Amino acid sequence: MTLPLRTCLVCRRRTVKNNLCRLVRRGGELFYDFRFRASGRGYYVCRKNECLSVFLAGKRRFGRLPLGTEALDCKSRTLLQSACKNNNC
Repeated sequence: MTLPLRTCLVCRRRTVKNNLCRLVRRGGELFYDFRFRASGRGYYVCRKNECLSVFLAGKRRFGRLPLGTEALDCKSRTLLQSACKNNNC
């Protein structure tokens, strides 16, 4: 069985889905989907500290992400920041 590959928004590297953090767009907000099961358009960011910190800094726009990182809800931002510190999603 082959595992699905996804692309990181920040570094554009393709890797196995389980090695990434998934963000889901619902309406005008982004949510951190730690279970990989939420319905909606999914976006992925590497678990690497470099990618998470660049994404959370929000200093650049990401091509496929129609919303900026300011659309990330408060709870999701906190979870991703702790994941960045722990290097764990």
